[in-house]
Amino acid sequence: MGGSAWKLTGLEVRWESLERLYAERGLAPQLPTVAWRGSAPVYLGEEQVGYATSGCWSPLLKRYLALAHLRAPHYAPGTGVALELTVEHRRRRPEAVVVRLPFFEPERKRGPA
Repeated sequence: MGGSAWKLTGLEVRWESLERLYAERGLAPQLPTVAWRGSAPVYLGEEQVGYATSGCWSPLLKRYLALAHLRAPHYAPGTGVALELTVEHRRRRPEAVVVRLPFFEPERKRGPA
């Protein structure tokens, strides 16, 4: 067996990619002030490989993050994907990368090895 067909993983939206999409419309990037919950398609090229279930700007990590369900083998950390977001009433796909969960795990919160 090759493991699970689907996995819940993290996505980090590439800031430069998001900024570029807003700049095309003459706008500064608009970040959500609260987490959004819904279904946003995740693509690898033109193929939909999963969907994000929620996302937000993390003021602590200074990153736009999302949780996503991705099909194998696309859930490997470091995999480049695109997350469909709406920019000025148009669907766009900023670049994102698959990251491990949890997004933040400080030393003081880890148990003994």
